[in-house]
Amino acid sequence: MKFDKNTILGLLFMLLLAFGFSWYSANEAAKEQEQTQENATPSPAPEQQAPQSQPAPQPTAAVITEPSGLNTDRYASLATSASQSRFELITLKNDKVSVQISTKGGHLHRATLNEFTKYGSEQHIELWDTTNTMMNLNWKNGKGETVQSSELYFEPNATQVDATSQKGEIRLRAKGVSDAQYMEWVYTLEPNSYQVQCQLNIVGLENEVFNSPLELDWKLLGHTNEKGLQTERSKSSIFFHTPGEDRDYLSETGNDSETLEVPLHWVDLKQNYFSVALISDNGFDKGAKLDVYVLQDSTSNKLYYAKLPLTTPKSNNAQLNFSYYLGPNSYEALAATNIEEFTNIIDYGWWIIGYVNKYAIRPLFEFLAEHIGTFSYGLIILIVTLLIKMLLFPITWKNFLSGAKMRVLKPEIDEINKKYEGKEAVEKQQATMALYRQTGVNPFAGCIPVLLQMPILYAMFRFFPAEITLRGKSFLWADDLAAYDSILDLSFNIPMYGSHVSGFTLLMAASTFLYSKMSMGSQPTMTQPGMPNMAVMMNIFSFMMIFFFNSMPAGLTMYYFTANMISIGQMWAIKKYFIDENAIRAKIEENKKKPKKKGGLASRIEEMQKAQQAKLDAQKSKLKKK
Repeated sequence: MKFDKNTILGLLFMLLLAFGFSWYSANEAAKEQEQTQENATPSPAPEQQAPQSQPAPQPTAAVITEPSGLNTDRYASLATSASQSRFELITLKNDKVSVQISTKGGHLHRATLNEFTKYGSEQHIELWDTTNTMMNLNWKNGKGETVQSSELYFEPNATQVDATSQKGEIRLRAKGVSDAQYMEWVYTLEPNSYQVQCQLNIVGLENEVFNSPLELDWKLLGHTNEKGLQTERSKSSIFFHTPGEDRDYLSETGNDSETLEVPLHWVDLKQNYFSVALISDNGFDKGAKLDVYVLQDSTSNKLYYAKLPLTTPKSNNAQLNFSYYLGPNSYEALAATNIEEFTNIIDYGWWIIGYVNKYAIRPLFEFLAEHIGTFSYGLIILIVTLLIKMLLFPITWKNFLSGAKMRVLKPEIDEINKKYEGKEAVEKQQATMALYRQTGVNPFAGCIPVLLQMPILYAMFRFFPAEITLRGKSFLWADDLAAYDSILDLSFNIPMYGSHVSGFTLLMAASTFLYSKMSMGSQPTMTQPGMPNMAVMMNIFSFMMIFFFNSMPAGLTMYYFTANMISIGQMWAIKKYFIDENAIRAKIEENKKKPKKKGGLASRIEEMQKAQQAKLDAQKSKLKKK
């Protein structure tokens, strides 16, 4: 293997760039975490600051009685509800989700997913930390004072409702001075659904509640539920949708915030494979403020804030309709809501990549899981890989055929390289292109099949980290195909690598190295002045994959390893049994005897090279005259 000056410089530049990026990322992450500690609990500006609500009590029993010290004058007709002190958690559940609603404020207190558990635990998924999560409905009374729903006590019509077999409903009402004045939350849940419908009725309080726009103030701290905290955080953020636009999102890699100048349809506090979303039938008004923070601890995912102005016309009998989605980010569950752009919470990739994953790869996985069984998703990944490689085989065949033609021409190309060694590069390029045109060989024919395969390769790179189907599924030593696998846990952290050794990543890197050696070993040397040796670059690429993929999902690295091994098998079989290089040589010799037509890409490149050479000759002539 030849290490010339340019190859060595290119290699050093790549290593310096990699380590420089790692250093920069680490410093930026440290700065963001420091800023998070200062900004994670931002307070309103002094002129906008609202009275602080009492901390949400954490009950040890179903009902707790508290002393009331509130100044209830601010609540006018609702003063009676503000002066009560009976706190209770009301349960609404079906077979998929169980929610608890607090009588203090009338908002959701806890949401538990009955079908999913935390990684390495039998504990069911809880979608937020109840001690650091709150929701408030804020408004101003007739005196301009801010009032918060979290200071009102709502009377429920039931303490527990089971919606497993039929629709369940819970009503919580904060009473006014008469039966004709009240604020009421109505929650309904259908069987087999992750969507909790929510209706807010404000009756007889037109002059007390609608002196300013109503605003929902939402703070949520997400739990860690997956293997690999950093990976989980990198797939978590606030996603949102404005009518008529594609879904959008805040940064997934650090702290971010945005104030929207347009109305908002829904907002989703995405936690990797799970979502807590609030959808408004009426829409949220412009001016919504969204914030996401990364905290410096090992127990929480991210901290989310959302301030959502409500579009509520002043009325003596106002009604607002919302719905909560509390469930997994599975395509079927999101699609069942019939909410615009909601399935795009799952980031399958942009444009054609997303279409391939949504309408080809995902249905294929579902079909195989349904007909083969879910006992081994490793087997399903193997079958998917085989089917994809079969589909791409015509392209692979074209690629190998192009490589065979180039191998046949290798002696003649080597002669051209030797003949023009030390001469102008343009002369060698012209001679090489003339040979291609004479023999009918297209040097770019091998590039086209590779480009055609790229959407599939990148689609799989996006599919495995996004697909919840593989979550919790084990294969061989991998205990979760949706997370990294580990054959050795280290007691220390290696920069850019991690504190574990991924077995599938090592196999993938080794198979990539072997495949590149087989595919490039017999190819003609096509190096140009100033360009590094491609064989060396492929070796470096194989090595760098160990670092880049070590924390990637085991399903992804297993797929790439399997695909490499199938490609190696195809290459060996095609070379041994299907490609006759003697026949190719005979065809090339026959092409040499045929008259050549002008035109084609090779001809145009040759003309460009001639023009370039003529320009260089003219410049040399001018220099000699001087």
